[in-house]
Amino acid sequence: MAGSQRSYRRLPGKGVAAFQHVRLYQGADHLLQVASTGYSESYRRFYFRDIQAVTIQKTQLGKILNGIFAFFTALFGLPAFDMSLGPAIAMWSVAGFFAVLLISNVALGPTCACYIRTAVQTERLSAVTRIRTARRLLRRIRPLIEGVQGSLSQQEFALRLRGAGSTAGYAAEAPPVASPQPVDAPPVITPDNSTGQLG
Repeated sequence: MAGSQRSYRRLPGKGVAAFQHVRLYQGADHLLQVASTGYSESYRRFYFRDIQAVTIQKTQLGKILNGIFAFFTALFGLPAFDMSLGPAIAMWSVAGFFAVLLISNVALGPTCACYIRTAVQTERLSAVTRIRTARRLLRRIRPLIEGVQGSLSQQEFALRLRGAGSTAGYAAEAPPVASPQPVDAPPVITPDNSTGQLG
């Protein structure tokens, strides 16, 4: 990967999966997901001509983390008011650490799971864990996919969306939609899930 950095462009997103750091790169005709342990790297390519759908599904992880960070902020911060100055400073320092984590997590926005589907596989993009990041990624790769596959008409898109609805069901909450519509177009929602079709 190091010798071919010039032919790839970094895409939004980074994550952790199975003790690996995961990042996304844009190649000339494909999307590249790189998983690194620090000692070795593995690669997975998704060619723009083969991508059938990108699904973004909101998860509860962000809310769970907010609850954990808020709990520890209160756990260490509130008792400090009844302590002498020395111990209170130590407790407030720990509480402040968790408060920073809480604020940062809220600022990053809701969490999500992002999946990319081709004719032969459905793969999770572990580097994409926030809805804001997923939408930025879609704005980058949608024109590339449409440039290879062409744009769908509204009728073709609706037919493909109904066909994919039975196979995409990773989360209970309806996710935002990745579709060949303009970025500002409203999302398309199916009764039990929402799936975006590209190409």
